[in-house]
Order: sequence, then C-alpha cells, then structure tokens
Amino acid sequence: MHAHRRNHYPTVVTYTVAASQSFAAFDPLEVKGKLENSLAARRALRREIENILSSYVGWYDPFCELVQNGLDALEKRARDEELAGTSGSYSQQLRVIVDLDENQLTVSDNGCGMTYDEFQRFLAPNFSFKEEATSRGHKGVGATYLAYGFNYLRVHTRGLGNESCGRILGGRAWLRGPGDSDAPLVEPDPNPDIDDKFEEMDRGTSVTVRFDGQTQPRKLSWLSARNAETWLTILRVKTGIGSVEPASDKKVEVVCIAGGEISTSTTDSISYLWLHEEKSKSARIRDVEQKASEFFEKYGPSKPLPNAYRQLDFIYDEYGPIDCKSILTPEVFTEHQEIIETHEPSIRVEYGYTTKLWKVFNEKLGVRGNMQVLRAGIQLAANGMPQGDVIQVPLTRYTGRQNQVHLLIHFQNYTPDLGRKGFAKPLVDFATDVAVAIVQGPITRLRSSMKRDSGIAPDLDRELKLDDWKEEMIRHEAASPLLLSSNHFFAPTKRISITSTPTREQDAIALFHEIISGGVVRGLSIMSTNERFKYDSLFRINFQHDRELLEFDEESNPLGIDAQVLDGLHGKITQPKVLEYKYSVDGLINDLDAQEKNLKDIDLCVAWKMGEQWRERFAVTSLLLPENVSQREYHGVTHVLQDPDSGARHCDLIILEELVSLLMDAPGTHEVQRANYE
Repeated sequence: MHAHRRNHYPTVVTYTVAASQSFAAFDPLEVKGKLENSLAARRALRREIENILSSYVGWYDPFCELVQNGLDALEKRARDEELAGTSGSYSQQLRVIVDLDENQLTVSDNGCGMTYDEFQRFLAPNFSFKEEATSRGHKGVGATYLAYGFNYLRVHTRGLGNESCGRILGGRAWLRGPGDSDAPLVEPDPNPDIDDKFEEMDRGTSVTVRFDGQTQPRKLSWLSARNAETWLTILRVKTGIGSVEPASDKKVEVVCIAGGEISTSTTDSISYLWLHEEKSKSARIRDVEQKASEFFEKYGPSKPLPNAYRQLDFIYDEYGPIDCKSILTPEVFTEHQEIIETHEPSIRVEYGYTTKLWKVFNEKLGVRGNMQVLRAGIQLAANGMPQGDVIQVPLTRYTGRQNQVHLLIHFQNYTPDLGRKGFAKPLVDFATDVAVAIVQGPITRLRSSMKRDSGIAPDLDRELKLDDWKEEMIRHEAASPLLLSSNHFFAPTKRISITSTPTREQDAIALFHEIISGGVVRGLSIMSTNERFKYDSLFRINFQHDRELLEFDEESNPLGIDAQVLDGLHGKITQPKVLEYKYSVDGLINDLDAQEKNLKDIDLCVAWKMGEQWRERFAVTSLLLPENVSQREYHGVTHVLQDPDSGARHCDLIILEELVSLLMDAPGTHEVQRANYE
C-alpha cells in the first residue's frame, strides 16, 4: 500500500511543506528491520515479495491500488483539516490519467502526502501507516506490489516538511532475475511531473506506473477504451471511485490520452454504478410492495397498480443487517447470525426485466468484444468499495433470473485476502444465501410489475396448459370458422402496403400477416393469437394448395418446398403448432434464459432480425441458400435453429429481414447467408 494511505500523524493545526529536496538513492527493502545483508536473507525477502505479487492477478489491480491509496490520502487530510478548523478551505481532488500512448497510469491526489521518513519506507513489504478504522486496506503490501510488480514507478509527494520525487526502475525484472542480483534503488527524479496539474496542489501525492511485456496488464490499449468517459464508467465499477456509500465531497477527474487526443470526464462525487439510475422506469421494491398491498386492500386483486409501478425496467432496494431476519428463513438466519452481527452486511440489489440490459450497457462502452465490465451476479465489497470478481447467484429454479439481477453486498470490519483474491467462505455463503432469498422472495413476487421482454405479458397464474389451448382452438375453429373468399378480393397489387421496416415486435407481426395474405408465404393458417398465454400463437400448415404454389423454384418460388419433400406432404394438414413472434431472436433466447418459454414447445419463431445471441448457444442453417432447400419442411421457412453439437432441430425460423432481402436481391443475399451461417 502507498504511504499516503497509511500515514498516522499527530494532531496539528498548521502544515509546512518544504521545497523539493534532493536525496541519495536508497534501497527501500533495507529498512525492513535492518535486514541481515546475506544471500539467504535476500532470497527470503524476494520470496516474500513474490508471494505478495502472486495474489495480484486481476487486470484492474493497479487501478484499484492507486485509486484507493489516493482516496485514503484525501480522507486522512480531510480529518486533519477538520481537527485544525480549516476544513472549509479544503476541497478533495483526485485525478486519474490513463495514457494509452505512453502505456502508463497516473493517479494524483491533494491529500495528506508523505513525510520524508515515510517516503523512504513505504515500498517495503508489511510497513503500513494506515489508520485501520478509516482506511480501505491495511495489509502493507499494495505499494510493494506497485514497486516490484512493474518496471517503472514514479512517486512525487508533498507532505509535512517534505517534498520528494523519486522513481524505481526494473522492479519486476529484478524479481525475475538471478537471486543474488542487487535490488533496484529509489533515485531522485528531477523531471517534470507527468501530471502537469499536480504542481497546483499544495499537498498530496502523484504516482505513475508504466506497463510492459512483463506486467499485468501489458497494454492499456488492449481494453479498447479510448475516451475518459468510458474509463470513468469502468473505474466506478472496478475501483474505490465506485464507493458503496455515495460521497459528494470528492471531485474526480479522469483524463484519457489516445492517439494524441486528450479527453476529460469529471464527477463531483464517488458512487457505485447502478443501471437503474439511468432508467426512467424504475421503482423501489418496498414501494411497489406497499402500493400493491394498499390496492389489494382497497380494490381487491382485479385493479392494476398505477402506471408508475407497472412495466418497470428495474426494481431495486437496499437492505441492512436488521432486514436479514425477515429475508432469510429462521434456519438460514441462525446459520449466518454470527456473520450478520460481526460484519453488519448491507445489501443493495437491482433486478432488470431482461438480460439484455447488461449486454447493451457493455456494448455501449465500446470496450473489447468479450469484456463484461458490469455483469449480473453478486459483487462483494469491503472497506467501502467493490472487491473481487462477481459471483453467480446459485438459483436452482428459474435459473435465467440469475442473469437479470445484480447485488452489491458490503461487509464491515473485514478486509479480503492478500491482494484481491477473495472473501472468506462464510461471507460468500451468506452472500449467496441472501441473494437467492431476495430473488426467490420479493423479486419473484413483483415480476408482474416488470416490463415484458419484447412485449410478452405472461400471466403464470392464469395460463392454460399447452395441450388444452390447442384442443380449445380446434373446437373453436370447428364451431366458428372464418370464411372470406371472392374473385374480387385479394387481387395482387404487386407491392406491400407497409411503408417502412419494423422497429418493434408489433411491426414484425403486422408485416408477417401481410406477407401471408399476399401469398409470399403460403400454407400457414393462423388459428389463434393469445396475449394471456405463455406463447403467442397457434397455426396449422396446410399442404392442400395446388402443388405449383408450394414447390420450390429458384426464380418464381424461392421460398418453396423441395419437390421430393413435397411428395410426402402434399394434400395433408398438420395439427396445431406453436408460433412465437419477436422483433429479434435475441428476445426468444432471453425468454429461454428466464425460463419463461420452453424451446421444446415452440415450432416456429417469426422475427424481423436474427440478432447475435444465438451464436453463443446454437447453430443456424440458412434455408435461403439453394443447396439447403431440401431441409425446408414447409413454405417460407428461412432458417433452422439447431443444437451446435448434434445438429438436432430445435425450431424453425422465419427471419423477415432476410426473407425480404432474398426476394429483392437473391445473389447478394446468398453471399451474406454464406458469410453469416457457414
């Protein structure tokens, strides 16, 4: 840890900062208890440092260390200023410079700074000047990690009676080199500050680390984050800038240098990033529960809640130690009672209506394709900030919901393992148990208040079984047939009446029905559309039309059925089949993940777009290619969703965007289909 996070000063009322002073180069490891200068002792110390470094394996670890050091220094000085009666003139400032061009990270603060004695000692392992009750970590290892985990560390500090600027080079290379080699020295560095605004700070510390092929990370540009706003967002999720308790007394400025361009993003507070804060349609869980109770008592179960409590993007809430007794069962509460009393956990939660909310957030950041800066699950926290990796909520039913919830669970009186390796198992067990209880309790009870993915509104309490629905519609079809035929109607106009491409699911439904009535897709008979039921529609496939209307021809009937396939089907009509409508197949996959739909029940999905999520779990065969027509079982099917390993057919797809493309430009569409699906 950096010394500007560990200082323990006597109470003072005046501060004096000396002019920058020169010093003789020194080995910070020699201050470790006047270490015996023997090869064995040196090797033992190297092993100690190697053990420290082995716990720092995360890509964001240097960001975490530098930021939390700076925040602790700010808060230490703020307490001193308050004791001195001068807090009114002090404004806490933290600057983070991510320089992709020079591959280096700088964090500057106008906090307490270091004395010269602390400046000499702070890099040695297990020296800590932190005030344990108020600081973010007190292991005494963070600064050692920065000095010997990298090959360039520069520190400029202004503290009590001291201003010193030095650098240590080759720390990582020394640790990997021969065991009898001399340790690198801290040398005076008279060069200008890397952060030119640090000169304006009366006190504080500015620290720079540089990355190379021996460090983790190697290249800051690897993340593909190239502007300050993106970096500030990342730091709110991964570092102490994402404070568990929002604090409005700190100004943070993030600077990004990329390709010679400089961007800046600032915030006047530090707080963890919550997606529900960016969505207009969000409500607190307990507010929705209270309103639902009021309406039930006043109107009974039939009256819907006010609009402010319906069709929500997010529900969210915050729970404290006292709430754990009502959230957990008595047996589970008793199991975790000691943890609750000792560590006083706070639990913050948000639940989104679709898994896509996190996917869209990460895509908008524009970072490296497979990187998820913020994802669903449990983020553990201690010392006021998120620490460690996200843990999945271990649901045993409705498992898709574990991808729709994010929890931040903070423990008092606890510091995680050396570096950021993890939390003790009893704390993890508590976190997973309370997360499951919240998802299966209040969140499940309020799912009827959430927006439905792609407009679907399932009512699980009133659903009919699938077979019952089919039988009901067969009876209705026989008792109340709809007959409309005439030589004067349904004459072709040779153009569609819809004037623009779909932007939502309802548009796709309208387009599909027009395509059927216009004879573009032939032989599908819609039996029922039901907004109450788990699935959207029932249909039959009618092979009783004239053969030439159904048989494939590359020029005149490119959506038709292969002649050999049609030989076995012509003249028949199927039993009712299940049809799902979506704007994108991504919506269907989200429903499957949330266990709201069962893929075994679905025969056909009609959507405007294919989307991208299928690539993670399925294979797709394009039937728009002439060589694959033999796999088309009925007219109009454009693709087949399959198991990626066995090739087993899951369901048929009609992707309207690609269907239209084929009819307008078959050769160009064939090229696109081969590129996308083969």
